Amino acid sequence: MFKRSLIISSAVLSIGLFGCDDQAQESPSDQTSQLLQYVDPFIGTDGLGNVIPGAVVPEGMIQPSPDGAKEDGTPTDYHYSNDRITGFSNTHISGAGKGDMNDFAFMPYSGFNSGTASIDKTSEISVPGYYSAFLKETQITTELTATKRVAFHRYTFPENQEKKVKLDVGHELLGEWGNHTREITFKIIGDNAVAGMRVSNEWAQYQTVYFYAEFSQPFDSYLILNEGVQTTETEINSSRDVIAHFNFAAADDPQLQMKISISPLSIEGAQNNMAAESSAFEFDLVREQASKAWGEVLEKFQLKGGTDAEKTMFYTSLYHTYFAPFVYQDSDGQYRGMDGKAYQAAEGFTNYSVYSMWDTFRAAHPLKTILDKQRSVEYVHDLLNKYKTGGVLPKWELHSDYTGEMVGYPAVSVIADTMIKYPDAFSQQDFELAMQAAEVSANFDMSITDDWIPYQDSWNGDKRWIVMTRHGEYQEELGYVPADIKDNPADVYDTIVNESVSYGLENAYYDWCIAQIARLAGDTVQEARYLERSKAFKNYFDYNPAEYGQYSSTGFMRPKNLDGSWVNNMSSCEGDDCEGEPNDYFWPYKAEHRGENFTEGNTWQWTWFAPHDINGLKEVMGGEQSFLANLNALFNADSDADTSQGDMTGYIGQYVHGNEPDHHVIYLYNYTSEPWKTQEYLDQVMDNFYLPTPEGLIGNEDVGQMSAWYIMSAMGFYQISPAEPVYTIGRPLFDVMEVTIDGGTFTITAENNSPDNIYVESVTINGKKLDANNTFNHNEIYPGGQLRFVMSSSKPAL
Repeated sequence: MFKRSLIISSAVLSIGLFGCDDQAQESPSDQTSQLLQYVDPFIGTDGLGNVIPGAVVPEGMIQPSPDGAKEDGTPTDYHYSNDRITGFSNTHISGAGKGDMNDFAFMPYSGFNSGTASIDKTSEISVPGYYSAFLKETQITTELTATKRVAFHRYTFPENQEKKVKLDVGHELLGEWGNHTREITFKIIGDNAVAGMRVSNEWAQYQTVYFYAEFSQPFDSYLILNEGVQTTETEINSSRDVIAHFNFAAADDPQLQMKISISPLSIEGAQNNMAAESSAFEFDLVREQASKAWGEVLEKFQLKGGTDAEKTMFYTSLYHTYFAPFVYQDSDGQYRGMDGKAYQAAEGFTNYSVYSMWDTFRAAHPLKTILDKQRSVEYVHDLLNKYKTGGVLPKWELHSDYTGEMVGYPAVSVIADTMIKYPDAFSQQDFELAMQAAEVSANFDMSITDDWIPYQDSWNGDKRWIVMTRHGEYQEELGYVPADIKDNPADVYDTIVNESVSYGLENAYYDWCIAQIARLAGDTVQEARYLERSKAFKNYFDYNPAEYGQYSSTGFMRPKNLDGSWVNNMSSCEGDDCEGEPNDYFWPYKAEHRGENFTEGNTWQWTWFAPHDINGLKEVMGGEQSFLANLNALFNADSDADTSQGDMTGYIGQYVHGNEPDHHVIYLYNYTSEPWKTQEYLDQVMDNFYLPTPEGLIGNEDVGQMSAWYIMSAMGFYQISPAEPVYTIGRPLFDVMEVTIDGGTFTITAENNSPDNIYVESVTINGKKLDANNTFNHNEIYPGGQLRFVMSSSKPAL
């Protein structure tokens, strides 16, 4: 088994290598946390991670970062191995791999070198709150830092050289995926400032950002292109493409600074945000403040033991989990609601954005309930407010826009988990509002969207009808979602009743979450209704040991037609005469992406998604021994049988760690007679699938979920079923971990811990043995509390 050796983070190495600008490489103040040395923002920027390396502050709504260039020079997402860039844009989603945002790309240049540029990779620096790159063709150093709403750019040109900057207002990342600019406005303000607005779409249909930018020097001249045509107009409205070139006279000072603020509502809002967060061009001060803010986040954990590589992986993972959700309102509290209208935040309320909840309900949000109670409570109030302003809970919210992305109605998990853990933080009115929001979302009436602005265009069609789907309607009526509804639709809404197994399994869990909300609200009728709906996962399991004995399994979750027949996915017909022949058998290895019966996977992964009812899952599988045998079959299955889906990465058998549906599965061994296998597989995953290198994440970061899984697993426990405030143990990574929680410190110790002592010999929580299945309750994590492991090199029977 691979064991990490001492690996110094590339962020630390790069500071030593960078020599182009002595001022640029000054370290932050000595007051800044020494833990910053263990964060390497380049981890996950290559391979499959889709992480950005730019300058971000915790929960900041502006994220300046470089964007890559394809061979034809068009913009693409940043990858560490690609040294070509198209500019430094100022909004990003880190870890999603999509083209949304990436607004307002600036590129310093000289002469006529205004196209793509090459980064000198040996000089590239990324540390928390700061990024720097040296552009080889023009010998220009670009530095980035940020506050919550203002990005600072500092460009250092060769001495006595004219300074030039290009601004691409219509910068479109990954346009081939559907990212298009709907509308642009732009204007020159005075002799050193510009402002404007961009509306774009891909996931979001009307992603709207206003900006205001100032330069530290007045323009010497400028050139504006409106949809490719040079214009003398200094104010442009209703354009689809604006590029501006600014020339600044050569001066003794080789540096040119620029700061840009953004707003969801107006140019005036962006100007006010800049005034509130920046009084001058204070790049070094802002950088130091950003470092300090990250230090406060990192100091939530104090670690003893472990290698530098493990600490780098841990603290970088923590860094990733604080990118989003981010603050999404102006400094005066004005924000954009889900209906596109402007609202004023009440005292104590914060509007947030970028909720990747299909991913993050599993570990990222549960982690925040441990580390930051107040923030978790704020998320719940924010999600309920999004229901009030939009009419339905979002699945995957982006800049106050319903994207309709991914499966089910995961917001109910985030809401229920926090309410169950902290009921005293909410009022009876809150519980009732949460129940109302859940009920509307789980039983979505498409007429809610009738008066919405048209979510329609020639690229994506009308997206109103994917905000929520009617899977739940079929599941409540029939006990399952028929796989053939989409093939025989009664109307347009039936055409997206697809991915029937994945929706069916996840919705069963979400319905269980709604039952927990109903219990808090005192609604026993709805509690009983949704508990009954939560049992629907059982109707997808095809128990047939004779048929599936060839896979060492008693059965699999399978799609089922309206007439109750199981759906086959393969044909035994071979040769040239097979066209039109029906599928006549089921092959569990067949992978699907979207639009068929499984979401980004196959039945090997999805068979295990019933986290709210493990006993019920055991029952349909044939009992305790069958459950264990099926788990073993999963981890021993053929890893190479079908690798056709890019989301399926990080294989151990057919366990897939690179995508979210499997993230709880290793911990299910705690519910068997072989709990030590949880510790073995966790050790394997943490050693092999999380490495402190640019390509070190085995799958998409997914806005903090991949990293949050690592943090919780390194802590030694995991929550299999959010909204049930129970954790089960794993294999702690460090000898001592002091965790700052609300009111004090909770300590996790692992005696006899070493790379070889991966097995848990004994464990106590606050001096007592754990409950059945190696579990303990959330309320046992309290200030002064202690989770104590004793580790061993042999397999004990706990």
